[in-house]
Amino acid sequence: MAWMDVASEAKFTFGIGGDWTLFRVLSFQGTEEMSRLYQFTLELAMEGSESDDFMFEELVGEEACLKIEAQGEDRYIHGIANEIESLGERGSFTIYRLSLVPSLWLLTLRTNNRIFLKKKINEIIQKVLTDAGIPGDRFRFALTNNYLKREYCVQYNETDFSFISRLLEEEGIFYFFEHSRDRHILVMGDQAVAHKPIPGENEVMFHISDSLVPEEESIFNFRYLKRISTGKVTLTDYNFKKPNLNLQVSEKDEENDKLEHYEYPGEYIEKGEGQRRVRVRLHEKTTFKSVGEGRSFCPRLIPGYTYELVNHPRSTLNQEYTLTKVVHKGKQPQVLEEHSMLEELEYYNTFQCIEKIVVFKPRRITPKPIVPGTQTAVVVGPEGEESYLDDDHYGMVKVQFHWDREGQRNEHSSCWIRVAYPYAGEKHGIQFTPLIGDEVLVDFLEGDPDRPVIIGSLFKGDHKALVKGKDMTKSQFLTPYGHAFYLDDKMKEIKLNTKEGHTLMMNEYGEDSYTELRTPEGRMVNLCDKSKEGRKGIALWTPDFNSIVIYDPDNRIQAQTQDWHKITLQKASPNIEIIDGSKNHKIQVGPGAIKIFADTGTMTLQTKGGTLTVKAAGQKLHLEGAGGTVVIDSSGITVNAGSKPVVINGSIIKLNS
Repeated sequence: MAWMDVASEAKFTFGIGGDWTLFRVLSFQGTEEMSRLYQFTLELAMEGSESDDFMFEELVGEEACLKIEAQGEDRYIHGIANEIESLGERGSFTIYRLSLVPSLWLLTLRTNNRIFLKKKINEIIQKVLTDAGIPGDRFRFALTNNYLKREYCVQYNETDFSFISRLLEEEGIFYFFEHSRDRHILVMGDQAVAHKPIPGENEVMFHISDSLVPEEESIFNFRYLKRISTGKVTLTDYNFKKPNLNLQVSEKDEENDKLEHYEYPGEYIEKGEGQRRVRVRLHEKTTFKSVGEGRSFCPRLIPGYTYELVNHPRSTLNQEYTLTKVVHKGKQPQVLEEHSMLEELEYYNTFQCIEKIVVFKPRRITPKPIVPGTQTAVVVGPEGEESYLDDDHYGMVKVQFHWDREGQRNEHSSCWIRVAYPYAGEKHGIQFTPLIGDEVLVDFLEGDPDRPVIIGSLFKGDHKALVKGKDMTKSQFLTPYGHAFYLDDKMKEIKLNTKEGHTLMMNEYGEDSYTELRTPEGRMVNLCDKSKEGRKGIALWTPDFNSIVIYDPDNRIQAQTQDWHKITLQKASPNIEIIDGSKNHKIQVGPGAIKIFADTGTMTLQTKGGTLTVKAAGQKLHLEGAGGTVVIDSSGITVNAGSKPVVINGSIIKLNS
């Protein structure tokens, strides 16, 4: 007896919401493909008129299953009904069109922006799937490679489905689906061991048939295709922490190694990871260089599974293959009794496969989002800190992006991000590190959201600009601690201040040109090249106005206290002068003379236990007081008291004439 015949018995059945009697299957068409979402479109019939109170819209979102009777083991295609449409009445039946897709399809309706830090690819995908409501028993990983943690991975303005598809394609991980009557399971793998034989008998007979009414499960058409493909892949990248590390890696096929694909960036920072990635890229290029294509009556052909072709007249084709794509078509109009004699049951599929020894790698068809320009973000770090820098001393910070709704504005909000400084290199550079709370301008290398770099800082909100509009000729640097550097083009002034009040100022305004250093308590050093008074020199001042001034033009040094006591050293006469604050007492030293003045009070020369000598050798000693004079010169000693008496007292007075 034929596997399928023209009898009125249904060979295709459909259940939805657990009900397998609601609909009859008139026809279906569906495409399954590795690393792609499957979709089946079914034409269904339900007894009764369209006017009945059947709310078919309520079936949208329900789990459903198409069953195809097969030899040995029935084939199930399980999924969810994502679309249903009423097509009107046909006799005593109402006809509907329904679309069946995997639950993974729901992720095409979810768009997100979020950041994953230090996660392996399977951890990222598991998080995305579970957040989307797909339970852990509806997917599994069949991975053999050990995948490194991604330091920083961004889902940026893309659907959950596009995001995980892109990651899987980048890593060379394929996926397919396992089906049963009550569920379907997403399987993700990276090597051939993930592929199981098709359910039931693994061998499928090659048998040419002139009818689409299958008498047995067989392949009735099979051809083998060979095409030219890229034979060599070369990748390279750059690791700023190891700038001299050569990251270029290559991998070539045994054929066409002159047809090279060279790619930058390879998206890796260690050579070992680059070698793994370049192998993945080569397998991606060569997966479909040899392809088998055929048509069959076997519904058990499922992408991601293997089968063995037997009985093909070309013996070299009789081998095991991995199925990559299957397109199903079936109809059974006889389930509508009034049409049972007009058309006959029909089922067949077209399929694509590769040799089992070939490792399938999905094509990278999901584009990575490109950030079309710069963005702003806020610098973040641990709570209570004012600044937060990387321990590797590259001047990197972390930020909170405005679109990141999962970030907590702390040290876990992003990866370490490099900061572009005006000048940077070995033992030289300029570094003003953005602080926590600062708003920064972020660019992305080649528009890649995974590769941010800070290119500037911005004023915001209550963080006003330091220079107001009216002060447009002023520029300044100011730290949060109050240290400041001012440049005033209008006043031709440069000033450096510390928070405590230490000041260094340089001024070239008008006729003035000076450099001045001040302490918080008012101590000052002034270096003056010119002034409108014509002065040049150096001045030192204390808070109490004690000072030392050196004047260049007249070669003069002057020290003065707050009480106006003054010492002057100068080229002009007197060369040395000491004056008290009242100016009543003065000592002058000049060319050929020393003068001591006491306009008021008493002048005393006194020794204790020693000798006081007043000597004017070769010249004249002149002593003068109110009562007369004493002159000692080369002619002798002359005492002159005028009309006043001369008194000489002593126990003995000796006169020698």
